[in-house]
Amino acid sequence: MDIRRLTPSDPAWPEAFAQAVPSPERLFVRGILPDCPGIAVVGTRKMSAYGRACVELLVPEIVRLGRPVVSGLALGVDGVAHEAALRAGGYTVAVIGSGADDASIYPRAHFGLAKRIIEAGGAVISEYPSGAPGLPHHFPERNRLVAALSSAVLLVEAPRKSGAMITARLALEMGRDVWAVPGAITHPNSEGPNALIRDGATPISCVDDIAHALGMTPRQERLPMPDSLSPDERAALSAIAAGNETADALAKALDRPVAAVSWLLTALELAGAIRAVGGGRYTLYT
Repeated sequence: MDIRRLTPSDPAWPEAFAQAVPSPERLFVRGILPDCPGIAVVGTRKMSAYGRACVELLVPEIVRLGRPVVSGLALGVDGVAHEAALRAGGYTVAVIGSGADDASIYPRAHFGLAKRIIEAGGAVISEYPSGAPGLPHHFPERNRLVAALSSAVLLVEAPRKSGAMITARLALEMGRDVWAVPGAITHPNSEGPNALIRDGATPISCVDDIAHALGMTPRQERLPMPDSLSPDERAALSAIAAGNETADALAKALDRPVAAVSWLLTALELAGAIRAVGGGRYTLYT
């Protein structure tokens, strides 16, 4: 597909870019630009299995609610967010830090993903011309465009010092909402989201939280149980069903540290398999 060059004088120029500082002077576009604000899904390149599970659970709900999924095509959370949006039949936008031509798309491992995004009716956009390499300073620069195209930024796993945290900060400066998935306090990838939640970001701890954060109606039917539950998660479900409803009781039943059990409880709650019922107790989602 041809690359279109847009400037602020073009009718197709996204008005939201006026809030980006500095505002881009030009844009190179392959595909179709979004016609409504998206939800940015960002996070670390060194994603854990927990982070992947969260992205794969939450992104289809963003799609169901009719919002574009915006991310940066990077390895890790970004790429999984684009993939999850495509699998759910949704629209996704990749804002990249290199030229948008075939020879320059970066990272090269996601060249095929970029093509599928375009073929599915989404867009790959850049403020860098054809032939521009993915230089290190381009990626923090493109983060402001990710934030500008979105009404909210969802952070899934990121160290306190990371590009994803830069995107969250830029979103706040533009008046966007910031959402964050909580994580285990023992994992470095949880430092960023947990810090944001402490400072007032909206915690996203289950699928329904996405709809609530957007002021929309949550789905009425229960989500199907994911096929990807780990053996530890299935063991935890069985233990909860047997009456071990608190983290302490579950830790004893599974002979696991409480920190590890807390991680399992968070993952199961995000997957819609259990729900909190107060007093630190959990029950199966029925």
